[in-house]
Amino acid sequence: MPRPHTLSPVLALAAAVAVSGSLSGCQSHEAAKGRDQELPAVAAEVLTVHGSETARTTTVSGTVKARFNATLSAKAMGRVVSVAVRDGDSVRQGQTLLTVDGRELEAALNMAGANHRASVVGIGSARTAAEIEAKTSDARIAQAEFQVRQAEAALASAIARYDLAVSGTRKQEVAQSRIAVVQAESSLKLAKTELDRTTRLVDAGAVARRDLDMAQNRYDLAKGQYEAALQAENLAREGSRTQDVKAAEEAVNQARAAVNGAKAGLVQARAAALQTQVRRKDVEVARAQERQAAAAVASARVSLSYAQVVAPFDGRVVQRLVDPGTMAAPGTPLLAVEGGGFLFEAVVPERTVRSLPLGTVAMVTVDALDRPVTGRVVETAPQGDASTHTFVVKFLLEGSPGLKSGMFAKAAVRTGSAKGIVVPLKATWQRDGLQFVYVVNDEGRARLRLVTLASGPGPEVEVLTGLAEGDRIIVGDRTGIVDGVSVKADGR
Repeated sequence: MPRPHTLSPVLALAAAVAVSGSLSGCQSHEAAKGRDQELPAVAAEVLTVHGSETARTTTVSGTVKARFNATLSAKAMGRVVSVAVRDGDSVRQGQTLLTVDGRELEAALNMAGANHRASVVGIGSARTAAEIEAKTSDARIAQAEFQVRQAEAALASAIARYDLAVSGTRKQEVAQSRIAVVQAESSLKLAKTELDRTTRLVDAGAVARRDLDMAQNRYDLAKGQYEAALQAENLAREGSRTQDVKAAEEAVNQARAAVNGAKAGLVQARAAALQTQVRRKDVEVARAQERQAAAAVASARVSLSYAQVVAPFDGRVVQRLVDPGTMAAPGTPLLAVEGGGFLFEAVVPERTVRSLPLGTVAMVTVDALDRPVTGRVVETAPQGDASTHTFVVKFLLEGSPGLKSGMFAKAAVRTGSAKGIVVPLKATWQRDGLQFVYVVNDEGRARLRLVTLASGPGPEVEVLTGLAEGDRIIVGDRTGIVDGVSVKADGR
């Protein structure tokens, strides 16, 4: 329960003297009345006070502040085009509050976008070139492999001819040539016989001249075949000549050279296939350039967003520092906003800090409001003021209409407990700035007594001075109660 500053000894003494004089006048007056007539007894509710454990509190003061505070500035230099808010306006997180001329940033974004599109086209071109190079390389290798096989086959044929030329004609070949001569000679004789018979028939007019021409042609063909067969027989009988062997050997050498050339072409074709890897690397480079261009677009887009100053949180504008037309520079304050509810930042003596762990709830009295606000400790400064030995403790305040940052506030912080006297607040009243109660003495009469009370809301209040344990006081309705009146006690 809150406890106010007590009266200094001098003030207490002065108050006691004043009250004593007042009471003396009252008592003299009441005594005079008692001499004239006895006052009738008044029924009243009487309470016997007892000592009990009561809370000991310390009042701490401080200032109401917003939980979030931000001074906003533009990250891009430019002229302020528009300011959408004024002091006191409520804002939502992400709401545009101020706009700076961003035409240069927009042009940079367009350029970055064009570069990105060009890089995308570059990827397609690089991929197409790689595909063409791969197909061309495969075709070159296949052709070179075919040429190697063809050259090797020609070499084998040349070697066979050379072996034949070196070994000479075989008996079987001579015999075959002889048979060919005999066959050709037989064909020649038959053609001769047919030619002679056809000649006689033509002379006799039995057949046409055309049949004679055909017979002559068959004879000439048979004669040529016969002569060719004779020459082949002669060659077979003579065998290979030195010139033929040398020619066959030269053909073998040429065939070997052709094989080597074909193999060299294959090696070259396979080496050219490495160009495919280069083309694939070109595709990877093009993709990297595309990613780089995309990052440049994102960066330009972020830079363009700097042309707009937005609210970082829900709250209100507390200060507008610029108007349209002002030149904004990075770091120059443009707007101040606050939000996130309110905190009561109390300056607390070091001996009291330990009584305020996180989560402690206290009633905070704001002078500008007519009601207390509940506060909960959410933060304690880790370092205090070395000169005053105080710490800043922050209370998160419940929502309350009318709260504004900068308001003065105070809170009663419980620091412990002690035995004290607590009475109903309705048993006390105030006159001339002093607090009084009626005490029923042993004679059953009501006596006015000055008391000092601890301040604070509630139906009960702690009496700091003026009462002792066992005293009986009048509570409830005080109608007809005056100093010295006899009381019919309805006690508790």
